[in-house]
Amino acid sequence: MIHNLFPRPVEGDCPEYYFRYTNLVPEVDILTYLHTQRDWYGDWIEGLTVEQVAFRYQPDKWTLGEMIGHVLDTERVFAYRMLAISRGDKSPLPGFEQDDYVHHSIYDTLTAKELAAEWRAVRTATLLQTRSMDETMANQTGTANKQPVTAKALPYMICGHAIHHYNVARERYLDHTSG
Repeated sequence: MIHNLFPRPVEGDCPEYYFRYTNLVPEVDILTYLHTQRDWYGDWIEGLTVEQVAFRYQPDKWTLGEMIGHVLDTERVFAYRMLAISRGDKSPLPGFEQDDYVHHSIYDTLTAKELAAEWRAVRTATLLQTRSMDETMANQTGTANKQPVTAKALPYMICGHAIHHYNVARERYLDHTSG
């Protein structure tokens, strides 16, 4: 059953760019998917080898550990946007420069086990935050990165972004490393 507070985003719920992520989310209840994705993605991260976490497929690209860190950073930013927007905050929320965030992180020094633990903690916080919203909160619209977005679209954006990077990992990182 699809949770009626969080229907699949439609035009006007988020910038068009984000449909490349939201369209990756299966036709399931988004609250359930936030939970199941926390588990399978965390298990996947934890199962990565030291070599896989440290691998970069081109010299100027992130390591796989840094890419997972980028997913963590993005989820935190999107969850904050969901919090602010759901609470009726009409302040324009800034964008963020993903490369700067990764550059100023230590994700390239963390183990798979550490990255998995951080993933599970961040996603649990997002899941609990989403579960504590009512219809009025979910339907709030705000501005993030100079674009309108609804609070109810953000769980799909969060999940779809993680799926996108999981697919990138399988195609560009794991095909070239052992395991």
